[in-house]
Amino acid sequence: MSTIKISAEEETFSSISNNFIDYYMNDANGDFVKLYIYLARLCSAGAAISVSDIADHLNCTEKDVCRGIKYWIRQDVLKLSYSPDNEDEVNGIIICSLSKPNARVLTPKENIISLTKESGSENTDYDTAKERSVPRKTAPTPDKLNSQLEDPMFCNLKAEAEAYCDRELTKTDIDSLIYIYDTLKLSFDLIEYLLEYCASIKKTNFSYIEKVARNWYTNNISTRTEAEAFTSSYYSLYTKILKELGITSRMPAPVERNFIDHWTRDFGFTEPLILEACRRAISLKPNSATFNYVNGILESWYNSNVRSFADISTLDDKHRKIKTASKSSGNGSGNQNNPGSQNGSGKGSVPSAALKKIEELYLNEVRNS
Repeated sequence: MSTIKISAEEETFSSISNNFIDYYMNDANGDFVKLYIYLARLCSAGAAISVSDIADHLNCTEKDVCRGIKYWIRQDVLKLSYSPDNEDEVNGIIICSLSKPNARVLTPKENIISLTKESGSENTDYDTAKERSVPRKTAPTPDKLNSQLEDPMFCNLKAEAEAYCDRELTKTDIDSLIYIYDTLKLSFDLIEYLLEYCASIKKTNFSYIEKVARNWYTNNISTRTEAEAFTSSYYSLYTKILKELGITSRMPAPVERNFIDHWTRDFGFTEPLILEACRRAISLKPNSATFNYVNGILESWYNSNVRSFADISTLDDKHRKIKTASKSSGNGSGNQNNPGSQNGSGKGSVPSAALKKIEELYLNEVRNS
């Protein structure tokens, strides 16, 4: 059988862009592809739906859905539309035309209500004037690959990459390196530092290296000095968090870095809010505050839509009122300590076991006097 023809029995179908299949699908996570196909299905039906409904249908979490939507927005495959009455209120997802190859780096909101076809209205786009659009990655042609492998400068970078990564580069790795070198056009010196930096934090997977390169490109970093300053400011957050938790003798362990990255990347918390969570963790558990405990505080804030100190104050007031009402009704459950609030029962009170211990010490002292 040399060739086959694909046909179908009569049925309703959803329209999927050929450009999506040809250029976007292969590089995407399989779950993200499933999400796009389901959004196309909903779009063809003109259906309104919630994020939780999408998550239930795809058998995943709401965070997974939002993460997939963020990914496709970065690839310029989706964009969000907003309510005409409230520019901060998302009222739809727009499936973009994929005829244009360049992608935008965007910061999406997550409360998605409905799905619509692309309207062409300019006011539905994010303002990306402060960020540089990241060129879309395409696989190099055989001629392009051979040309790069004959370029002495690129060959030197490839050798350095293999030294820093401590392995021979795969075809996928080489494609990423070509993208960084030829499409993003980072300088030789900057790519050297990129490899050095990623190796220093033990992140030698080229998918991670490429993400860092894209981030530097977006932030208009073009020299080694600028990159060093940028990474230094990033590491300063690690250092500050460790210091707040009473750790001053070392850099964060990989699992601790994963927590911090999760707080900034997935939760979207700023440095002041993260440090405040650390201070509260120490206040509530002075001898046993852990990264997992801080994560519990931040997760509680994230689920409560906390985005500022004013939101934290509002949440504290809410817990204070609940505690007061619980005491008034005689319900002891109000004394349970909430990690996201500063108003836990442990503050300003002495447990009965501790009182008993003090009493025993006092009686012993009286007997021995």
